[in-house]
Amino acid sequence: MNTFKPNWASPPGATVLDLLHERQIPVKELADRAHRDVQSVSRLIYGVEPLTVDWAECLSAILGASPEFWLRREEIYRVDLRRLCESTEVAPDKWLSDVPINDLVRFGWIKQGTSASETTLNACAFFGVTTSSSFEQKYKRLFQASAYRASSAYVTRPTAVAAWLRQGEIEASAVVCEPWNRNKLANSLNSIRALTVEADPSKFLPELENILASCGVAMVVARTPEGCRASGATRFLHSEQALMQLSFRYLADDQFWFTVFHEIGHLLLHAHDELFLEGLEDRSNEAEREADEFALDTLFEKVGADALDKVEPSLLGIKRLARRAGISDGIVVGQLQRRERVPYSHFNKLKARYAWAD
Repeated sequence: MNTFKPNWASPPGATVLDLLHERQIPVKELADRAHRDVQSVSRLIYGVEPLTVDWAECLSAILGASPEFWLRREEIYRVDLRRLCESTEVAPDKWLSDVPINDLVRFGWIKQGTSASETTLNACAFFGVTTSSSFEQKYKRLFQASAYRASSAYVTRPTAVAAWLRQGEIEASAVVCEPWNRNKLANSLNSIRALTVEADPSKFLPELENILASCGVAMVVARTPEGCRASGATRFLHSEQALMQLSFRYLADDQFWFTVFHEIGHLLLHAHDELFLEGLEDRSNEAEREADEFALDTLFEKVGADALDKVEPSLLGIKRLARRAGISDGIVVGQLQRRERVPYSHFNKLKARYAWAD
C-alpha cells in the first residue's frame, strides 16, 4: 500500500489557527488561558516553537481533541519537515550556512536542538521553507520589492536581513491591529512626538505600540543578528495591516525616534508594495530623502527645523529648544551633531541610552 507523502510540511499551529478562527477566539485569549505570552502562541502557529506535552494538554483543554492528537500532529509535522529537507540535492546545513544560527538561538527565535541537524531543521521551520530554491525565491522576491534594491550594503549578508525580517513577520502576527487608517496615523503624530520626552522604554513602547496598532500598524522591536545593520523597516503585510520593525540598533533616543518618524514618513508618503529598510539603503534615494525630511519637519513642527540653525549650541540653548519643540534633549543634540553644529563627542550625556536585557 502506498503511503501519502505530501510535498509540504504543515505545522500543528495551522490547525490551531483554523480552530481559533472557527470559534472566534483571539490569539491573546488563547495565550491568557494557556498562561503563555502571545509571542509564544505566534511561534507555535508558525511551527517555530515545538508543541510539547504541556502545550498538548493546554490545547486539548481549550480547543478540544486529545493531547495524543496534538502530539501526533507535531510528530507528523517534524517527520515531514525532515523528509522534505533531506530529499533535496543541497542539504539545509549548506544553504543555511550563512544564516547567523547562533544569534537566532541566543535571541530565542529558534530552539537549540539536541544535535546540529535538529537545530538546522528548527531554522527551516523558522523561515517556513525546506529547500534552497524556496528560500531564495521567497526572500529574493522580498528584496526585489525593496525601494533600495540597488544598494549593495545588505547583499553580502541577505540571510541575516531575511532572518530579522522573518522575526518581524512572526511577532507581528501576535499584534492586534485596527484596519490601516492613513488619516488616523497622520492625526496621531502629536501624540507620538510627546512620547519622546519619556526616557523609559517600558513606558513609552507600550504607548507607541497602542497608538500605531489603532492606525493599522503592527510595531515590532527585534534586535538584529550579526550581518544585519538595519535600524528599521516598513512594509505592508496586507492591505489592512502595515508592519513597522525597529531594532534599537544605536541604543540612543535620538536615533530611535528619528527612525520611528522616518518609517512613519514611508507609510504616509510612499507606495505600499515596497519594503523600506532603514540603515541599509542608498542615502541618495528620493524616497529616503523624503522620509528624512518628513521626520525632521514632524519632530520640530512646533518650532520649525530652521531653529536648529539658529539655536545657541550650548547646554541651555539645547534644553530650551527641546522644551519649545516638545521633544527630548537627545533628539536636539543628535540633529545638531548631524548638522555639524556641535562635535559628535559633545552633549551626549543629554541622550537617553538603552540596553538590551539578556
